[in-house]
Formats: sequence, structure tokens, C-alpha cells
Amino acid sequence: MIYYATKETLQRYKLKTPEQFESEMAPFVRAVVSRERGNRLFEWGCKLFYFDRRKCLQIMHFETKLVIFLVDLKVKDLECVGDAVAHYLLDLYAGDSSMEQALKNYFATAPLVCFDRITDKSIIASLNGVQSRWAWDGYRFYDYIKDGVLHTRQINRDVNEMPQMRKTNGKEEWIVPNELFAQTIKKHFGEL
Repeated sequence: MIYYATKETLQRYKLKTPEQFESEMAPFVRAVVSRERGNRLFEWGCKLFYFDRRKCLQIMHFETKLVIFLVDLKVKDLECVGDAVAHYLLDLYAGDSSMEQALKNYFATAPLVCFDRITDKSIIASLNGVQSRWAWDGYRFYDYIKDGVLHTRQINRDVNEMPQMRKTNGKEEWIVPNELFAQTIKKHFGEL
């Protein structure tokens, strides 16, 4: 999977784009990008924001606009970012056995995550829109603190029930991200 990051995100997390890799991982990273670039099923946008002075990532699926918020994500945690997203996705669809299997197939089809520079202006606008309209630049997260604990699972459930606008074949349509993501993943990875 390719996580396309904003310039600030790349800088703050000290992320390398595929052309900057020089280690033994370089061929694998370039192979992932070559195979998955342009396939919106495997492309996600990501953007840094701050909540209570903590670095957080907002990650959005290109095709369906499903959003995952990762809160208090440190530089050293980035090697597990794909696992964290997978955890929240499995939690989001817990109890739907066909979706759980489709997600496992999805993860098996694209098991590596690499970062690249984001250039898709519509995804950047969508990321900015969710951050300002839904998350209120992080201030809304205070509503999810109960007994001193931030409930990120509930944040990720609630944000994906907010209708989003997307363009399909030049036409604008309203979608509910968690419903569209489930339909899309089941359609492409339901039975492999």
C-alpha cells in the first residue's frame, strides 16, 4: 500500500520517498510503488495534525474516503503504521465475518506500506475538510475523553459515518465512507 503524505508529514516523521531509498529495502519499495501506483484501492493519503501537542496522523483511503486517525504517533511508531491501520479496520468491521475475511485478503494482497509525496489535490482537500469540519482541528477529540482515556476506536467509528462528497466519472455524489469501503473491499477481495 502506498501512503501519500503531505510535505509537512514527510518532514516531521523523517520519511523517505521511494526515490530517496538507498538501503536493501529500495527494490521492495520501488516494486510496491510500481505495482500499486494508480490503483486507488491501495492508495491512502496521510496528513499530520496535532492534538493536545501530540503528533497524530489522519489517513484517508483514496477510493472510498474512509478515515483512520492515529493519535500520539511517534517517529519510531511509523514502522508499525500499517498494522495500526489494519487493527482499526478490523475493529471497525468486527462482527462482519465476510468483511473480516475480505480485509485479510486485502492485507495479504498488499502487505507492505511505503510512503510517497501526495499530489492528488482532491484528497488533500478531503483530508483538510475532515480535519476542519469533523475533527475541528483536533478539538473534537476532547469529547472522546472519558475517565482520562481517549477513545480512538469510537473516533474512528464516528468519523466514518459522516457523509462525504466524492466525484465519480465527473459527477458528485454523497457517500458514507464505512459503507462504501465495505462494499468496495468485499467486491474486490471477498473471495480470492
